[in-house]
Amino acid sequence: MAPYGKWESPITAESVVSGSITLDDVIVDPITSRVYHLESRSEDAGRYVIVDTVTTKDVIPSPYSAVSGVQEYGGAAAIAYDGTVYFSNTHDNRLYSVREGSSPEPVTPDNQAHRYANFAAHPVKKHLLVSILEDHTVDTPQTVVTTLCIVNTQLKAVFPLVVGADFYATPVFNPSGTKIAWQEWYHPDMPWEGSLLYVADVLVQSDTLLVTNKTHIAGQKLDVSIGYPTWVDNSTLLYTSDASEGFQNPSSILLSPPVSEDFCKPAWSLGTYPYAILEGGKCAAFVAFRHGRHVLYVVDLTKASAPVEVRDFPFALAVPLRPVGSRSFTFVGLKSDGPGSVILCTLLGASFSPSYEVLQSSSASMENANFISPPIPKTLIRDGEPLHIVYYAPKNPNYAGSSVPDEKPPCIVGVHGGPTSFTSQGLSWTKVYFTSRGYAWLDVNYGGSSGYGRKYSERLKGNWGIVDVEDCIDASSILASDPYSLVDGNRVAIRGGSAGGFTTLAALSISPNTKHFKAGCSSYGVSDLLTFVKTTHKYELRYLEKLVGGTADQIPDTYKARSAVYHAENISVPLLVLQGSIDKIVLPSQSEDIVASIKQQPGGEERVEYHLFEGEGHGWKLASTIVEALKYEHAWSCMISRRPGSCFD
Repeated sequence: MAPYGKWESPITAESVVSGSITLDDVIVDPITSRVYHLESRSEDAGRYVIVDTVTTKDVIPSPYSAVSGVQEYGGAAAIAYDGTVYFSNTHDNRLYSVREGSSPEPVTPDNQAHRYANFAAHPVKKHLLVSILEDHTVDTPQTVVTTLCIVNTQLKAVFPLVVGADFYATPVFNPSGTKIAWQEWYHPDMPWEGSLLYVADVLVQSDTLLVTNKTHIAGQKLDVSIGYPTWVDNSTLLYTSDASEGFQNPSSILLSPPVSEDFCKPAWSLGTYPYAILEGGKCAAFVAFRHGRHVLYVVDLTKASAPVEVRDFPFALAVPLRPVGSRSFTFVGLKSDGPGSVILCTLLGASFSPSYEVLQSSSASMENANFISPPIPKTLIRDGEPLHIVYYAPKNPNYAGSSVPDEKPPCIVGVHGGPTSFTSQGLSWTKVYFTSRGYAWLDVNYGGSSGYGRKYSERLKGNWGIVDVEDCIDASSILASDPYSLVDGNRVAIRGGSAGGFTTLAALSISPNTKHFKAGCSSYGVSDLLTFVKTTHKYELRYLEKLVGGTADQIPDTYKARSAVYHAENISVPLLVLQGSIDKIVLPSQSEDIVASIKQQPGGEERVEYHLFEGEGHGWKLASTIVEALKYEHAWSCMISRRPGSCFD
């Protein structure tokens, strides 16, 4: 027996990354049905490698890394078509092609200012690819130009296709190649707030393609978002929209009545399709969110009807879905009690009974599976309004509880980024690292989070730094009180990255109770909204206008009131600040300025600790960084437990 927070655990910082990979995407060649996947290898300098899933052979050799810098968050960096794999290479931003047994060959001009992503091959002129082109020739957030282009992979030339919008995504050809559809949107919208679906006729030219008869199909600026279009046949489009009831549903004519669940997540990265068309267009497999995790439906595409739920679906998160056969599809599946995997699912019989085959696992070993604390999603009600959380209790098979009578565990509150995002219930060894040592872990999907409908996500509208902070404080306070009494309310820490870092800093500096949390950790968090809106990337350049309630010119006092850097005198508890040196989304100055402001306060030198990780951007990719950052966090979190001295293993 030992007090909570002092349990010994075999889960070390090194074991969190050792021998494991992150499965980032799954890719299916629609002609050959060959399955590939994209895996991130933290122990190989964070390289993203395309792998033949069946043979397990690397498709691209070192030092190639299939990452796109489009919208900084990337995604949709590779496709496969008729035996050829195309990918965007992070080192020079060029688009490459590679076939089995050959070396990658560039198919775009040598211009590092051009970034490519979200490709689609023309079904007839297979050497012509449509792509997002993000032009950084004049490289400021205000001057980056985004278009749709045609890449002629034979000529290694690029031609314009569609221009004029601030952003484009998901270009898709119909089966005959005579039509194309795409999504576009404009500042100040994010794509999940207001976006437009267009269709146009395709004219084949000698070296490129042209579009005519551009027609608006769905979506509305500011108020209605659409996403993830795919052609069911030559004339029918399938897509998601929140036009009905404020939940992202398959195109409105399909579900009767609409379902109060989101059938997709916000498109922070490109290409995360939530469905796969099956049986030649008769139906589609769709995932949707319920209680913060995925459920699986089969949707009839031939008539309006209620979706059929597939009962046996053990995955907390499953994206993207890619069709493989008539009733088969593949996806990257995350479980709460096992490693992430590339899964092949086949639906059998009239009841769509699922059969699952693991094609590739993210980890070869699960020897410490008995240390995993299962997620317990809860919906807390305050004043009749929901607050969604996920609780992880301390768990270690070598301890029955605390050696201190009536002790409740110290608690770490995890705050997700975005802020229009959510915390997955997929297995996280970082969380197990703490829960196996006797900490409770509490993920707060605060008002503004996704997966619970538009009304819930719009709770943050004009209230970033207020609602998110209140929800984090309330969630931990409620769990510390009757009837729950799960955690020690006097020993709660808060941690988060990016927007979660902003909430962490706000909780310690501008909330009504800046001492509620006894320690904090901000990873690449925003501390100064006034400078952030001038220096962040194009994708989020005007995101804050809705989150804060206006532009910085219109309401500068509000921006300042929500920024921790101007209220550093209120930060009286220990704060750990972690930052990547090449972060283009939240610049290092955001972390450096808050650290400097705290150090100027009496006793500030002892209250704040700062670590800059060279070569890291917005999130940790290198194994050495992941290990160091986790050890720093563990030491800092020990300030809310009673264990004296260092907490390093």
